[in-house]
Parts: sequence; structure tokens; C-alpha cells
Amino acid sequence: MERRQFIKQGLAGGALALGAGGTLFARRSYGRDTLSKEMVDDAMPAFQTGANKGLNALPGRAREQIYTYFHGVCLNCQGFVAHITSKAFGERISRCGSKAEKELCFNEAFVTYTDASADAILRQIDIIATDIGGELDHEWNTYCADLSVKWKTRIGGRGTGFSADELTQRMSGLVRTGLEDALQQTSANHQNTALGNTIGAIGKSAVKLLPLVKLGKVGVAIAIPAFFILAAKHCWDYSMARLDDRRGEYQTAITDRISNMAARIGTEFEKDVRQRITDLHTWQESSIRETAERVAQEKIGLL
Repeated sequence: MERRQFIKQGLAGGALALGAGGTLFARRSYGRDTLSKEMVDDAMPAFQTGANKGLNALPGRAREQIYTYFHGVCLNCQGFVAHITSKAFGERISRCGSKAEKELCFNEAFVTYTDASADAILRQIDIIATDIGGELDHEWNTYCADLSVKWKTRIGGRGTGFSADELTQRMSGLVRTGLEDALQQTSANHQNTALGNTIGAIGKSAVKLLPLVKLGKVGVAIAIPAFFILAAKHCWDYSMARLDDRRGEYQTAITDRISNMAARIGTEFEKDVRQRITDLHTWQESSIRETAERVAQEKIGLL
């Protein structure tokens, strides 16, 4: 009888302990979810404002900078026009088996017979990415510093909080992980970017995730930005349709089209930069949400 009573009391005590444990677990989960949501609510308005500001200004600035560079190149295209309207180039084009091969010939000729070599184009992209990326990083660091103040206030007595530098490093580490994953994905897909294989400053590296296209045979191929190929296509289509006409008027018409090609290049570059900045904002927002969740888990313990 005593043994039976002991078992009953033990089971009752166990049930009470489980119930109490379940209540504590539920309260902890609710508290963490609530704190995480409140932290994200604190963070999002300023983040969205900053992101919109960047998207409204920076891609347009990149467009103007690349336009200025290519405008000078395209105005000085006499040697290139003379080459693509020559008999030798016409014969080379006639041996091409597809339109893609013909476009390859034009693109190779452009980077060979103008001042815009493949290396020169990539250097210009690096200059622009340094400028744009530097501003992106500055805005992000400033945002993180402001957010640290808001989150310290939100956390209140749940711990010592964290400094602006600590929060910036913490969230920037998550952003860098997103950037590394994107770079690894391009490598897995056998794609090339202007970034290469080394990630430096986050903003600059994000902008330089511009896709490149390799031109030429394996071993001697050169890589030029995809945005240039898209922008130049209409000029090459016009030129291909008139290869048998080598009159002076024809050369002048091609020269005029190439002289105006910089505007198209600027437009395509702007699209690419806008997408790169949008991707960066996606990684940043993800880092904010993940950090809020982790901090809530750290600050609200079991008891």
C-alpha cells in the first residue's frame, strides 16, 4: 500500500514538474519571439529608408561614371571602325559559322582597337566600385551604430548589451557570409565576375559581383563585362548587316552609332549595379533578422 502510494506521489510530482517545465519553455519561447520581433520593428524603418536612398542615388551615379569613361573611348573609335570595315575583317566574319561567333569577333576587335582593353574596363569598374562601395559601407556602419543604441534601450535590464563596433562586426560577418555564398555559387556554375576570387571591403565586393563573359579560346580568353556585350549588340547587328558596304558614308554611320553607344553601356551598367546593391540589401536585412533572433535567445534564458 505504501509502495503504491509512493508511486502515485512520484507520478504526480513528475507531472507537476513536466507541467512547470512546459510552462517555462513556452514562456521563454514567447519572450524570445516577442523580443526578436520588437528588435526587428526597431530596425526596419531606418534600414528601409537607407536602402531606398542608396537605390535612388548610387546606380545612377555609377551610370554617369561609366558613361563618362566609355564616351571618351567611343568618340575615339576611328581605328576600330577602320578595322571592322576592312576587307580582312569582312573575310574573317564570313568564315564564322554563327551569329554568336560574329559578335565575338566584334567584341574582340573593340577591346583590341580602342583604348578600352579588357583590363582597362575592369580597372574602371574597380574605381567605380570603390566609390560606390565606400558609401554603402559608410551608410551601413552608421546604421549599425544607431541601431545599437535602439537595441540597448530595448533590451534594458536583460544584460550589458553591446557596443556599436560589436554589433557592426556581428552583423557584417553575416553579410559577408551571404557574399561568400554568392561567390561560391558563381564558381560552382562556372561563371566569372569582376570580383574575382577574393572578397575585400563588403560594399565594393558586392558591387563587383558583376558577371563577366569570356571571349576567345581557352588559355588566351579575355573576360569583359556582360553589360558591355548587351549594350554593344545593336551596333554589331547594324554593322554585320552592312559588311559588304565599305563606302565612306557607311563608316560614318558606324562611327556615329558607336559614338552614342556609351549611353547604352551606362544604362546596362546601372541595371547591374542596382541588382548588386539590391542583393547586398537582402543580405543586410537577413543579418538584422538573424541577429535579433540570436540576441533574443541569448538574453532570455530558461528561467
